[in-house]
Amino acid sequence: MKKYLALGFSLLILLSCSKDDDSPSVDFNYASEIFEVAFRSQGTIPQPSMEWPQETGTFSLKNSIEGLEIDENTGAISIERNLQVGDHEVTVIAQSGSQSWETTLLVTSVLKYSFWVGGRNNDPDSDEVEYNSILQLYADGTLDIELIDEMGSEGVGVWSIDGNVIQMHLCLYCSDMDPQDIPQYDEHSYFEGTLENDIMDATITGEWYVVRFDPDSATQRGNFAFEWD
Repeated sequence: MKKYLALGFSLLILLSCSKDDDSPSVDFNYASEIFEVAFRSQGTIPQPSMEWPQETGTFSLKNSIEGLEIDENTGAISIERNLQVGDHEVTVIAQSGSQSWETTLLVTSVLKYSFWVGGRNNDPDSDEVEYNSILQLYADGTLDIELIDEMGSEGVGVWSIDGNVIQMHLCLYCSDMDPQDIPQYDEHSYFEGTLENDIMDATITGEWYVVRFDPDSATQRGNFAFEWD
């Protein structure tokens, strides 16, 4: 009996110590759990609400994310132009002495309206292109394209992005068509490339194809490159 009492007493002491080691519950959160920003825009997520139980501490990101910086004293998060497009789960740690707390928010960089300058070539083995085109991507998933200084070259199409892979179905010299019809239109151009972004610039580079439905084929004609303007 004494053996079981001693074991129970020891377990009670252990549980009490574990409870004392836990950080007390505090009000630690940002104004929202979800923040949406336009691709390559700059801004600031305001400092969080934090009720320090004793001494004021500091803030840090649990995992560093390119394009996000946190003020260690206020917890405000700066958003820079090199934040990659897409969703970013951000975990912020508040630290005071040996005690720490975490809160998580989602920051999404959305490619909405954007303006690009570039072009394409007709050589699959070459990455050199003439920058002779203007490309505009719209928030509704449609696009406009035209050759610089060439009247009547305006075209339309649609675009989508998954991660950093961008796809575009487009047609030059067909501005009177519904952009949504282009993917069903024979002899249209299909572009597939990679969106890369750094503090200085953003680029889309990849391959372009001519799509035919009769006979069914997609033939690579060359490569393309566009830069954020």
